[in-house]
Amino acid sequence: MNLTKFIQKYSIPNVISISRLVIAIYLYFQIEYTSINPITLIVIVSLIGLSDALDGFIARKYNAVTNFGTIIDPFVDRTVFIILIIWLRPILSDIFFWGIVIRDICVLLGSIFILKREKTIKVSNIGKYTTVFLFVTICFYILSININLGILLNIFAYSSLLMYYFVALEYLYKQVLFSE
Repeated sequence: MNLTKFIQKYSIPNVISISRLVIAIYLYFQIEYTSINPITLIVIVSLIGLSDALDGFIARKYNAVTNFGTIIDPFVDRTVFIILIIWLRPILSDIFFWGIVIRDICVLLGSIFILKREKTIKVSNIGKYTTVFLFVTICFYILSININLGILLNIFAYSSLLMYYFVALEYLYKQVLFSE
């Protein structure tokens, strides 16, 4: 069996998505983030972020896109991200934390609206870059446990939130209001 058939047969992108969800739930309920070395914590957060991109990349590259995957992936992406920021809540600024929570609640409500209208949402490149920027910002928050990053941390937090809301508005404008 070649790699493409293996990936398709065992639905590897969906396995990656579900695994990311299980790991996030495990971290939240079983591990106190303060018990992890900050560098190790950054590696964990980075791997979660990379797996967010990896599942979609593999699905498209190896023609392993499934109906289940198109439904579960965005759900897992949002759920894992929310679990992660709730887990790391004590080190995040209020504006960053609540900015993400409020935006994601709005996106969730918008997603329900979209599902009722049977529309699909195309992933924006800006959205992908924003997700990476958010994960980098979270890594800076983790670094700030031991290193005072001062204004740099604020610049990253506000910039990533601004981009995060811009992407939500972009989806609303392009995908919801004017898609077929």
